[in-house]
Amino acid sequence: MKRLLLNCFALVAGALLVLPTLSFAQDYIPVPTPRPTATEQLGDLLKAKPLSVLPQKERACRSRLRKMGVRFKAVERIHGKGKCGIKYPLEIAGLPGGVKLSGRTVLNCRAGEALAEWTVKTAAPAAQKRFKSKLIRIDQYASYDCRTRNSQPGAKISQHSLGNAIDLGRFHMANGTIVDVASRPLPGMPKRRFMKTLRDAACTYFTTVLGPGSDVHHKDHFHFDIASRRNGYRYCK
Repeated sequence: MKRLLLNCFALVAGALLVLPTLSFAQDYIPVPTPRPTATEQLGDLLKAKPLSVLPQKERACRSRLRKMGVRFKAVERIHGKGKCGIKYPLEIAGLPGGVKLSGRTVLNCRAGEALAEWTVKTAAPAAQKRFKSKLIRIDQYASYDCRTRNSQPGAKISQHSLGNAIDLGRFHMANGTIVDVASRPLPGMPKRRFMKTLRDAACTYFTTVLGPGSDVHHKDHFHFDIASRRNGYRYCK
């Protein structure tokens, strides 16, 4: 019996010796579970609105979205407190190329168009280049939300309150790769280059681009908006 136990211990020890050593990439950070967005709180208030009642400018914008392959529905005007609200809001479910958006994403058409163009011209090609895989989903952290900038008391109204802004946190590829904006990949690594490409190019489509390093409020996501400024000034930090 004693010899049998010794033989068992020997077999187990031998098996452990041949097991591959587990290692973790230096840029590994556990991906947190998706957080609910403020837009989800609107619930059944987001009722469909016929496109026929929209102005020509809005209908033309929606036509461009459809040509790009954006999946959306027009919803009734959102009346928020003070200056909050969207006159002609859209609830966007999918971006060009079949890229899904998590949560309920509500924007005005101009912001939706900027997001769609950035996705098809920058995000999707960058995913294919860096990871040899298709971008299939983007986790959004905030779209329409009636609040001040960074939810700070006394601050100016946020562009989220007008449907002009969206916050993006994670990017999912078909091969299982997940790029989390909150992670800290080392310089030169594919995930680091991917995020830099997304951020740098975003200033072509949006007038405000913020992210990790901009300030403490944007350490875990990209903030993109289409705020209008004097002389077409863009703030990309």
